[in-house]
Amino acid sequence: MHGELEALEDGVRRLDAQALRSLQGEVATLHKLVDDLHELSLADVGALSYRKTDLDLRTLIDGTAGAFRERINGSGLALQLELPDQPLPAFGDERRLRQLFSNLLENSCRYTEAGGALRISARREGAHAVIDVQDSAPGVTPEQLPRLFERFFRAEASRSRRSGGAGLGLSICQRIVQAHEGRIEARPSPLGGLWLRVELPSHG
Repeated sequence: MHGELEALEDGVRRLDAQALRSLQGEVATLHKLVDDLHELSLADVGALSYRKTDLDLRTLIDGTAGAFRERINGSGLALQLELPDQPLPAFGDERRLRQLFSNLLENSCRYTEAGGALRISARREGAHAVIDVQDSAPGVTPEQLPRLFERFFRAEASRSRRSGGAGLGLSICQRIVQAHEGRIEARPSPLGGLWLRVELPSHG
């Protein structure tokens, strides 16, 4: 953004609609980075507030996927949504869980090659609700998988080449899942990309 502003000041670049859109994009990126860093710093000191209530994960996931449908289509991905016929009850913070699923979908939209697929499934397994988010190529090496939840870590080569992300989204996901006494892990996806599995205590 600093470089773009200097170009405008020096007359190298015209101040037109395209330049304004570019600057708006840079501001949005900085705003997201500051928000994410603030959220992680609050999590570090246990100051993130959670307001947990009884909720239906099926409805929450379906709504989040619906909100992302245009973005998913725009990324050239085919969405496969596999949700149970019955409610999937849980006890959690609806806003934070919506943020969790949004970050997972954002991760796939950002990194998966056009023409690929994004598969979201949810089901109950014993005392847990299991949510799987899988995408197609490119994948992540086995060495990189455990590091995906580290702050600022971004997979090398093809998985990160188109991304402007700072590598904080999955760290935030991990914090949200931990606050709900669940677990999240990364695996290679049979679709050719990344498989993120979330397990949350079921309720009811």
